Amino acid sequence: PTTAPGPATTIEAHESVGAEESDRQYANTVTFSPEQCEEERAALEEQWRKSFLVIEDLVEETGAACHDTTCEDAVEEERATVMPPLNTERGERIEEVRKAQIDLVNEKEKLDDLESAVTKLEQVTRETEETCQNEELGSEYLEAVRTLVKSMKNCPGLTGAVFEIPAFRKTVDLGVDLLAETDEATDAKLEQACKDAADAGDEDTIRAAKQSELDQRAISGLPETNTGPMSIVGLCPACAGDTHAAATTGHKRKCFRAGGVINSTEVSSDCLGANVMAVCVVDLSLADHNAAKTTTVAP
Repeated sequence: PTTAPGPATTIEAHESVGAEESDRQYANTVTFSPEQCEEERAALEEQWRKSFLVIEDLVEETGAACHDTTCEDAVEEERATVMPPLNTERGERIEEVRKAQIDLVNEKEKLDDLESAVTKLEQVTRETEETCQNEELGSEYLEAVRTLVKSMKNCPGLTGAVFEIPAFRKTVDLGVDLLAETDEATDAKLEQACKDAADAGDEDTIRAAKQSELDQRAISGLPETNTGPMSIVGLCPACAGDTHAAATTGHKRKCFRAGGVINSTEVSSDCLGANVMAVCVVDLSLADHNAAKTTTVAP
């Protein structure tokens, strides 16, 4: 018997109507010919190659720039040239500051010692004011010193101040010509006479006393009177006496006559002697001065 044909499959149905559906659905679509499609494909490929090459060049240039160390090398070279001198200078400055700080500490300690000594002197002055005829004058000097100490503590540097006390060593006689010699020449002879007569240990520090130190009795252990046979003469400045036209200096010298009291009220201003005496002293720190007084005080 003959088998009747079955219903059409989906594929077969699609094939039977495909052309019809295609014509109906895409009736308004522009379709390139194979030649046109080939041209479009070739143009697209060409444009892609150009774009790829441009982008590739940009990537290479950017990568090269990123890895270029020219600037860094130049900076490093300059740093290697400039930094060593700067580091050396910085080290020198640091060392200067360190030394200045040490000096500052030392100066402050000296001021503290001086202020303590002034306090002790004030205490002694108060204890002896009933019997000391010059207590009022001494108090004024002590107050002036204390004021100076307080003022110096406000100074930023505190350097340059030397707190030393001249201590009497001896008197020496020498020959001079106060009429013909200059003050500088006379002072040089006074200094040399003291150095020539220096005791062991004083050779480098001994000097002749200044006239102002003698006038003010600003020398520890200075005798009250001139017990020598000749006049005592001190170093300039403050050495000029009466005007004298015949003298090379234009003036006579101040001096303390033999047997006279050594202070500002008893000083003579008309000295022209050929033979005089120099007062020789050494400068002691406050600590050395106090130690010397301790060893010489009678029990």
